[in-house]
Amino acid sequence: MEKKNVVGGNIRKFRLKSGITQEELALVSGLSQGYINQLESGKRNYTQKSLELISKALSKPILEFFREEDEEIPLVSEKGIDYLKKRSYKKEFIQVLSDLPNPIVEHYLTLLKLEREVLMKSKRNILQKKG
Repeated sequence: MEKKNVVGGNIRKFRLKSGITQEELALVSGLSQGYINQLESGKRNYTQKSLELISKALSKPILEFFREEDEEIPLVSEKGIDYLKKRSYKKEFIQVLSDLPNPIVEHYLTLLKLEREVLMKSKRNILQKKG
């Protein structure tokens, strides 16, 4: 009896839909390309930590990795559909910032700039490896 590789197959499917290679997923997730390859092919088991890293890298909930083909996972309530919609947080973010003292706003602005710098560097590295 052959064991089905649902998790690995779904990771591959989401990775390909995102248009990234195993190497790029490895870079973004912090895992090795070999591990990603073995996970996708069913030669290696996943861990909770590896699924968390891959989930974050692919922007997919871990639950999606366990979904079998054509299986629908029911939502708790119809209101749960709201989480699927993209939401602009800019107004809410500005409102929160306007309620904070200036030193705290400056602190978070510094953190956001650093995050943007890290993200841009990561994207440049990925593009350089593709080219």
